[in-house]
Amino acid sequence: MADRQRYEAVYGRLRIGSARPARSVLYLVCGFPVGLVWLICCAVLLVLGLATVLFLVGIPLIAAVLLSGIPLGAVERARLRMFTGTAVPSPHAPVSGGGPRAWLRQRATERATWWELAYAVVHCALSVCDFVLVTGSLTLSLALLAAPLLRRFTPDGQVRMAVFQAHSDAQAVLLVLCGAVLLALTYLTLTRYAAARARLATRVLTRRDGGAGADHDERIGQLVRSRARILDAYDAERRRIERDLHDGAQQRLTGLIMTLGLAQLELAGGDAAARELVDKAAGEARTTLRELRELVHGIYPATLTDRGLSAALAELAEDAVLPVEAEVELAERPPEAVEAATYFVACEAMTNVTKHSAATEVRLSLRRTGTGLVLEVRDNGVGGADAESGTGLLGLADRVAVFGGTVHLSSPVGGPTLLHVEIPCGS
Repeated sequence: MADRQRYEAVYGRLRIGSARPARSVLYLVCGFPVGLVWLICCAVLLVLGLATVLFLVGIPLIAAVLLSGIPLGAVERARLRMFTGTAVPSPHAPVSGGGPRAWLRQRATERATWWELAYAVVHCALSVCDFVLVTGSLTLSLALLAAPLLRRFTPDGQVRMAVFQAHSDAQAVLLVLCGAVLLALTYLTLTRYAAARARLATRVLTRRDGGAGADHDERIGQLVRSRARILDAYDAERRRIERDLHDGAQQRLTGLIMTLGLAQLELAGGDAAARELVDKAAGEARTTLRELRELVHGIYPATLTDRGLSAALAELAEDAVLPVEAEVELAERPPEAVEAATYFVACEAMTNVTKHSAATEVRLSLRRTGTGLVLEVRDNGVGGADAESGTGLLGLADRVAVFGGTVHLSSPVGGPTLLHVEIPCGS
């Protein structure tokens, strides 16, 4: 599974037939000299090694032949990067310990080393076919396109190329049409064949054995699970703070306001200075209570806990400064952690719109697709939003990434801006 994901990550950006013809031709043609150089070097080393093996001199030479797939694999990954535009990771694990002996021991025990050697042998045979296919098809296509010109340089005015012949100008023009068709077929064939060859090379040259590669993938999995646990603990602590503020500090402030109200009644006909101080204290207490309620709502709204994500987003839209059109389509509540993440992503997105977009209207939508949630926030503002400008977009991506979700932002200068968030969740 890890090899499959690594292959898709490397090769997923390249669609079959989407590569430029020149790049495809260059990728196929350059494989021939690479394979030829590898074959000559291995043949020389192998002959010298077998001839001197009795004197122990040939053992390192034979070992070099067995490990020769490693440098060829590195060259092929560089060629793949040129062709696909995507860096191809090496399947070899970093060497633990220093010195050439440790390097040789680790490389000899890695399965990737022998996959590269097998690829090198197959590549030598395929590179010859690649070279013949490219040079032959392009030469024939270009020769057919130049048939009228070639007739002028033949003694008898006739042109013969493979199965094609031209004895007159009309037949030469027909050969030009055949050349155009053959060139189009060559384009389709070469781009698709180059893509298939790159697929094969990527799949083989990124294979890892179950040792260091599996350990690396396991460490990544542990980091992802650890980040998810941290986020769960963070959300639980936030809910605890919300409950403490709601049940403790808010209640005491409410009691204080009531006490100050009674003091106002008692001082209604008393000292004016004392009454003014009590009035001021009551006003400040009410302001503090209002700010505390806003803070508690921002920490973890009770609506989200009691009535779910649909009601919380509807309340968010109603309380927004800008006109917000909310469309929420949820037949059932998602998991609690996903609910919280989705809600706070929507809150951050609405905050960004209010502060930075200069928009006059916002559309917020949430829908369920299969086993995931899709949240979209669209505004008609000035656009130009940038994740690197400190508007909180990187924080949104980090929060969503905990669940394996993605964040896509489209914000051309002049608007509109669309934030598209996908969060997987259990059914």
